[in-house]
Amino acid sequence: MNKETLVIGICDDNPKEAHRIRQEICKSIKLLREQEAICIVCETGKCLMECCKNQRVDLVFLSIKTPKEKGFALAAELCATFPTTKIVFVSNHENMVFDAYEYAPLWFVRKKFIGQDITKALRKFYQNEAKMQIRCKYEGGMRDVLVYINQVLYIECKGHTLWIYTIYGGHHQLYGSLKSLEQSFCPYGFIRVHKNYMVNAKYVKEIGNRAVRMQDGAELDIGKNRRKEIKGLVESVQQGRHVSCL
Repeated sequence: MNKETLVIGICDDNPKEAHRIRQEICKSIKLLREQEAICIVCETGKCLMECCKNQRVDLVFLSIKTPKEKGFALAAELCATFPTTKIVFVSNHENMVFDAYEYAPLWFVRKKFIGQDITKALRKFYQNEAKMQIRCKYEGGMRDVLVYINQVLYIECKGHTLWIYTIYGGHHQLYGSLKSLEQSFCPYGFIRVHKNYMVNAKYVKEIGNRAVRMQDGAELDIGKNRRKEIKGLVESVQQGRHVSCL
């Protein structure tokens, strides 16, 4: 599976309803002219959680039927365990939309308007998941690649080559300098911490005296005497405040 391919989970204990949701997702993706996604259908919350543990799931369409539905408990578990996974609730009960917002869903799909609401949900997802087309080098030559900015963990400069590492363990190589990417990535919470490193502040786990530790365990050098400044910038991004580019 291509690590950049969108993976969507569908959780509904009614196979017919799950199939209907999947069909509408596929139609909406074509309508929006986006790349095909992988859809995984689960009939139980346990199955969905296992899928999320075994592979990344970017977006979940979660069916809820009553105010006391276990779907809300599952949503809470998803938010706590997989914070980068976006949730879309699907229900016949429009009055549940206010209860749903406790779990910060991407969207609320009303089953009687399932087609148009799924299209709106996916459009918002793609708008939030900013992409950048980058010309990367691979065996056999160069090719253009769409990189999801929010999936980038950090960027490393090695000589005249940039290595873009993603949160899923993949990487891209391209020619250039960090400075050439700085202005493009800065608005999305990236911070230049060293002459050779630019990090996605959302994925900084710890800041030491001489290095930052990323979510994947990588330790990256930071500029001399810049710990306090970098710590303040990282905290600002993680708390949702805007920071100016360095």
